[in-house]
Amino acid sequence: MEFYRMDELKFYYSNEGKVINTDNIPFFFDKRDTSIIDTDEGEKEVLSFAGIILEKNKIFVSFPKHYELIDDNDYILDIQLLFDTINKHYKENKMLYFTKTLNIKTNYPFNEFFEIYDYYQKYGIYHENLSEIYDGYNGNVSWRDTIKKSATVINKKGILFLPLKIKKVKRYQVLISECMSYAIDYTLQQFSLFLDMPQVGGKSLEKDLLSNKDFIIRELYSLKNKFFKDIHKKLISNLISFFEKLPGGGNYYLKHYSFSSVWEKMVNHYLNYHFEGIDDNRLIFKDNRSMVNKFEKATFYPNSANPRQNIQPDYYLDDGDTQYIFDAKYYNKIDSINYKQVAYYFFLKNISVTNEKMKRKTTYNALILPGNYAQRVHFKFKRGFNIEEPDFIIYEYYLDVRKAMESYINDD
Repeated sequence: MEFYRMDELKFYYSNEGKVINTDNIPFFFDKRDTSIIDTDEGEKEVLSFAGIILEKNKIFVSFPKHYELIDDNDYILDIQLLFDTINKHYKENKMLYFTKTLNIKTNYPFNEFFEIYDYYQKYGIYHENLSEIYDGYNGNVSWRDTIKKSATVINKKGILFLPLKIKKVKRYQVLISECMSYAIDYTLQQFSLFLDMPQVGGKSLEKDLLSNKDFIIRELYSLKNKFFKDIHKKLISNLISFFEKLPGGGNYYLKHYSFSSVWEKMVNHYLNYHFEGIDDNRLIFKDNRSMVNKFEKATFYPNSANPRQNIQPDYYLDDGDTQYIFDAKYYNKIDSINYKQVAYYFFLKNISVTNEKMKRKTTYNALILPGNYAQRVHFKFKRGFNIEEPDFIIYEYYLDVRKAMESYINDD
């Protein structure tokens, strides 16, 4: 079993969507890790995932599109932030991952580790004893079970209960506690780069359970049906799954192939906690707001010819006489008009829930993309195309990816 200090790791990084020459990087990439795109310079190979590859004494990180490191020599917090972001999104959307609507791939049992660690935080290392009741005449008599379950025999000397019920305590806590401690500390040692959590310590890694995991798994399976409390059954199941999935060799990866879905959640979070409004044709955000907005994915049914058809803007906020229609785009750049966002404006600019003529709302329309706080106009009618909508504008706002991730993790 080998562990490497952080200063021993060779660090390589890039960004999803960036051109990459895999021949110059000493890592193995799966076929789906990259894709071919057409550029002005011809076909180029680009990264198609956000995530982490750890191979013994080196690590490769594919950060989200447009994520920028503050310091190339101090990347620990950046890796922690990426892992925490993916992990939070997974925990909040497990069903979407289970049904493969969202696509994440890892060869390490992180989910089982966190379940085991949650148990550890709540209850500590498992130390409960189990008892077994059997018929006999030698040992510790369980009088409660004897009186309750044995036959009653009356003789001249009084009442006898036969047979006696003997209670024998079986100590399972040694195996379970060793497996718990090993699963926790092995994981925290392997991924100390981005898992900053207290270890169990002691002699948790003295025994190399990984080299004997087939025996460990068999023993855990034999214990599974001896427990009655759900929390203990769940713990045993997670330990079994952890050791079954735990690979040997020390090469691990966590790859997210649909990070656009994570970006959508982060943008929604950031809008609700930091969006202040639009002033002088600019989107205004504040780090600290006393009120939380209520941007949400909204559904509207504008087609009277087919009432079941609908439109669903990603982020919609009705704020009195003003409405905001925003959409997240996980793009490197925008090359064409976003027709859908144009349509949303005309569908909703005069919306009336009561079907009565109402005062016209001010409608703001924007696309939120990964970037560095820049903003510009995405669309404005050219003179002669629509003289009735001279003020119709779609904005592009380039949200700092690090800021969005930090807000997603910390602002609740």
